[in-house]
Amino acid sequence: MAKASRVYKAKLGLNIRELRVIRTIGDQPGLSSKALSEASFIEQTLVSKHLRKLIAEGYIRRDLESADARRVALRLTEKGESVRQEADRLGEVMEQDFLSALTPEELAVFNRCIAKLKGWGAS
Repeated sequence: MAKASRVYKAKLGLNIRELRVIRTIGDQPGLSSKALSEASFIEQTLVSKHLRKLIAEGYIRRDLESADARRVALRLTEKGESVRQEADRLGEVMEQDFLSALTPEELAVFNRCIAKLKGWGAS
């Protein structure tokens, strides 16, 4: 995770939490700040801090909801969508590098374990 954080910061100028905010908004456009905090698992005060930076730098925009001017919907700008795509590409490269330490047999076992853990508590 530390290596990934350094790569994202060096290549994109953003840290992992800022990228999580961008990815979450990209996955669920129109979120409020509170809903973003819940969806991204980042506490509200940190979400507010990250939003201020990401809005100021042009990655995210705030749209007023028509029915209630106090309600703000968060959306990615073109710049935000572009950095999200690049972060996803970098993430895939780093994941492949990380997993390359495993043999094909170890990778198969690892994937089975991950699948099993994903299903834990689902029923």
